[in-house]
Amino acid sequence: MLQLEKIIVCGAGTMGSGIALVCAKAGYTTLLYDVSDQMIAKSQAQNNSQLEKWVLKNTLSAEAAQAIADRLQYSTAIEACTGDLAIEAIIENPAAKMQLFQALLDQNPGGILLASNTSSLSIN
Repeated sequence: MLQLEKIIVCGAGTMGSGIALVCAKAGYTTLLYDVSDQMIAKSQAQNNSQLEKWVLKNTLSAEAAQAIADRLQYSTAIEACTGDLAIEAIIENPAAKMQLFQALLDQNPGGILLASNTSSLSIN
């Protein structure tokens, strides 16, 4: 059985940010990776805002929100992308996705489970 300890989400757009937040909320250490500092900053602000909303609505305690925030990491360095599972949520371009998957394999020589969040491309 696969033991997940760290999840990498690649792509800090709306979908990737949301996936990373859900992973962290589920209790996983989660790294959100993007090539853009601007996208990382925007994603971190959006995720922090969402956590604050949950606290204000009393659907999450302040302590739980802080624990989720503590499990979320953000990076623009591919070298930081080591973990057990990587979920890509980048541009719908097969070449870009394949390049990312190869970089993730290079960073994880012991193995990593690769997943795609593609909505318009065939995985085949």
